[in-house]
Amino acid sequence: MESASLFSHTLGFEFFSYFVCETTPFTRPKIHVFGNYPGQWLHRYKEQNYTVIDPTIRHCKVSSEPVRWCSALFETCPQLWTDAKAFELNVGITQPSFNARGYIALLSLARKNTSIQDPEWEALKPLIKAFSETVGYRIFELEDALANTLDIELGQKEKEVLRWTADGKTSEEIGRILNVTADAVNFHLRNIQKKMGACNRVQAVTYAVAQGHI
Repeated sequence: MESASLFSHTLGFEFFSYFVCETTPFTRPKIHVFGNYPGQWLHRYKEQNYTVIDPTIRHCKVSSEPVRWCSALFETCPQLWTDAKAFELNVGITQPSFNARGYIALLSLARKNTSIQDPEWEALKPLIKAFSETVGYRIFELEDALANTLDIELGQKEKEVLRWTADGKTSEEIGRILNVTADAVNFHLRNIQKKMGACNRVQAVTYAVAQGHI
């Protein structure tokens, strides 16, 4: 991360962060943050559950292009914008960083002052894209704990049970389709719920869809 911090300074930004946002739980998604953002700001961000309203995250769900921070971007969440500025994150740019695991990831560069004018913006676009790809690759390669947290391995039979459950089939119906007992189906469902941190089969199916397992 030290080299990433140095490179962000080379680009003219004091702060950088790489966010990895899990898709669940839906009401308070888990986030993993790397970089040199002020610790108090990160605490505030998590405390206020800003993940669910952050417009840079919404942008990254639908676009691969970078976005400049501005008042219009934060129009629907002015308190988030005010809080960020309180920690001197006044000027910034965010680049989506997609990865093979399908999780939402984004690289942000921020500084205390000096707005990003069009010539700088055009020059930054290819650089921040390459920067985000490099940082993302290194994080997912080196952070085993993160990889273990994000990767949920489902067996073939578990996936079949999930698909039929998503189609509204009961355990008895799934058992007849897969030529197993209803108890075996329920056994697989309990294992799936445990792996995904779901409290019931409906939540397990919802999480599985959100995370791309089915």
